[in-house]
Amino acid sequence: MSIEAIKSELRALPTEERRKLMAFMVVLEDEGRADYATKLAQKIDDRSPDRWLTPEQCEQELKLNDDSK
Repeated sequence: MSIEAIKSELRALPTEERRKLMAFMVVLEDEGRADYATKLAQKIDDRSPDRWLTPEQCEQELKLNDDSK
């Protein structure tokens, strides 16, 4: 089956079914990354203040303070 045929089939799916498929695709992508979940959990659990960002640093990282809009 070609990618174009798969795309056509996907367009015909109801929204709820497409959402389930997208969730499945994310799981497949994550499975393809060795120890992704472990690394992510370590970052989430890291409570070391030297790695914290100030609100201003967060805005800068997220480009929320960009006045060129």
